[in-house]
Amino acid sequence: MKSTFRRLAACIVLAALWLNPGVAVAALPGSLSSAGTEAESVQPTDVDQIEQRIAELTREQDSLATALDKMAGEGSTLASRHMTRQLEKLEQIDRLLQAQASLAAALAEPVSTQPAVDEPSVLLLHSLYEQKTAVDAVLREKRSTLKAAKEQLDALTDRRKEAKSTLADASADTRPRYERALRSAEIALRIQAEQINLDTLELRAAKAKAAQGNTLENRIHAVREALSNRDGDATSAIAALLERESALERNKNRAERQLATAELRLTAAKKSYADQPDAPGDALLVVEALTAFRDTIGKEISLATAELDRLASLREIWSNWEALLREEYNRDELESFKELADHQLLDMKLAHTEQQSQLADIQVRLESVEAKKAQVAATSPVRGVLGEIEDALNTMQKELLSAERQLAADKRLVERFSEDVTAITGNLSIGEYLSLGWEKATDLWSFEITTIDEAPFTVGSLTMGLLLFGVGLWASRLGAAMVARLAGRRLKLDMGAVHAIQTFSFYAFLIGFTLLALKTVHFPLTAFTFLGGALAIGVGFGSQNVMNNFISGLILMLERPVRAQDVVEVDGSHGVIQKIGPRSTHIRSTDGRHIVVPNSFFLESNVVNWTLSDDLMRTKVSVGVCYGSPTRLVEKLLQEVVMAEPLVLNDPPPNVIFDAFGDNSLNFDVYFWVEARAPMRIRDAQSRVRFAIDEKFRENDLVIAFPQRDVHLDAVAPIDIRLIGGAGSEGPNGPGEH
Repeated sequence: MKSTFRRLAACIVLAALWLNPGVAVAALPGSLSSAGTEAESVQPTDVDQIEQRIAELTREQDSLATALDKMAGEGSTLASRHMTRQLEKLEQIDRLLQAQASLAAALAEPVSTQPAVDEPSVLLLHSLYEQKTAVDAVLREKRSTLKAAKEQLDALTDRRKEAKSTLADASADTRPRYERALRSAEIALRIQAEQINLDTLELRAAKAKAAQGNTLENRIHAVREALSNRDGDATSAIAALLERESALERNKNRAERQLATAELRLTAAKKSYADQPDAPGDALLVVEALTAFRDTIGKEISLATAELDRLASLREIWSNWEALLREEYNRDELESFKELADHQLLDMKLAHTEQQSQLADIQVRLESVEAKKAQVAATSPVRGVLGEIEDALNTMQKELLSAERQLAADKRLVERFSEDVTAITGNLSIGEYLSLGWEKATDLWSFEITTIDEAPFTVGSLTMGLLLFGVGLWASRLGAAMVARLAGRRLKLDMGAVHAIQTFSFYAFLIGFTLLALKTVHFPLTAFTFLGGALAIGVGFGSQNVMNNFISGLILMLERPVRAQDVVEVDGSHGVIQKIGPRSTHIRSTDGRHIVVPNSFFLESNVVNWTLSDDLMRTKVSVGVCYGSPTRLVEKLLQEVVMAEPLVLNDPPPNVIFDAFGDNSLNFDVYFWVEARAPMRIRDAQSRVRFAIDEKFRENDLVIAFPQRDVHLDAVAPIDIRLIGGAGSEGPNGPGEH
């Protein structure tokens, strides 16, 4: 055993010498920690550097393959498996390097720029805009990918440091395992570094393509200039729309023919299913499958119809944009241009929402079809129908995705048209618009509403006061919640006390912020003198009930006969107190109703608080057994059932009472305690106990009694039977009754 372990350790050390991962990682230029000053001057994405790394990697692969062959001859399984995985990782690095070499060679070739010879048109202008949008999108994507790759490299670097630290502290027995972990971390780091180099090259290629954006900008400017001079083709855009409309019509007609065929197949399947009362389950599946197939084709027709309707508006957009760029319009038409663009953008937004909903529905249907195919036998004819549905759904999904991309392009077209209309509309420059708007806003802000104590009260003062009051209201709620959380955490208070502290804190903060807001806007507090007197009179005569409930709410929060989250019984209704407000208390009943109770009710009426001191409630379950049943066994079984129920408390212990000798049964009551904050939990516990009692009695052949009646007939004399009515007479329940 020891000799085997020694051979295994020797093989691992040999593999480490062959791999020499520390040197290999350090030799990777510009990516890892040991690159040094020399690595800083070397570009890892240079063609020569990439070729050099490919050659070094090839030698490393050959050395590792030789070591692996030698190790296989010695029969070291663990080390050979580890080296095989290392070789696979090196092959992954080789693929990354080959991709880098191909991309770097392509970047090194000079880019040929051919002068554009396309005839100016609105269609060409839109195409140039789309090219620029696509180039910018690719550039953003590559930057995001490179950033994520660098973050992953940092994580792998930390992993390598941890592996080196663990290896340094490892014992002789565990050192081989930690050496393998270090080698895995280092090669993962190499792979990520080469991935970053590849992402860097791809970003450089995207930047090179984005640099052509200047050329695109120049071409866009040139096309717009040519159109303003009324040069070029004015019918190309309409011709493209007509071609697109023709393709949609063909697809719609094809779908309508498929729909007619699907309707016939569905009708035949329904008739076949209806004619066979004992039809197998597969027949119903065929009907369901054909129904889904018909609905899918119907949605395809609906999508094509909606796009055709949109094309009618797009044709008008193209024509108007053409007229706008060629300056062949009247200024009175600009408003209608803007309304058309806004209406079209709204319709496109609704269409996009509908397409998203349809895509989600198709995904659900595909999952349902997959589930049904898994349940159907391979030889069943239903699989063919399900396959047709799956093909139709996949086709519909592709068409929806294509329509979504087309809708996005159409939306960008309408947005560009709207921007051009907005740029032309109006004679004022942006600076003039801003200046005019600022003057009107200043006049409105300084408008004097009234004068209080020779102090003007303006719209600005009112707005600032309302803004400060709103901020104060928000800050009061936030501050009160923070005070309540702090008090509940530090003072270990219950929910009712925390709610009371939160309410008082809110009022205190609100009063302070209100006074601060009034002082900030220079509102004279003397104005409240008259208001205070009027308020006092109103409180004295008309607000007695309101003040009664308000003061009652304060008493409830201080005395706390009821608290938030308490279970109470009010007028026969059970519920949980949700909130004690300034005027009323909100209760959520067990059946989901919201009950609003004035605060004074809790001080003037009898209120049952089920959870004032604790959550313990006692209840009972009654059961009757037949006469002759063993009463001690009944008592024992009832005790076992109640003690075994998890919802029943064992302390205080349950109690079984032999209640009475009833008319039809021997009556027993079992009393037990339940920890509950709602009556429904008690009923749940009672139900579970009754279920258990029924099962226990059945197992022990005990019969739960039911009402019985004995009927005695006096058979000393013959029983007198009389026939009432003739053969054709009607009895009390109909003709012919005797």
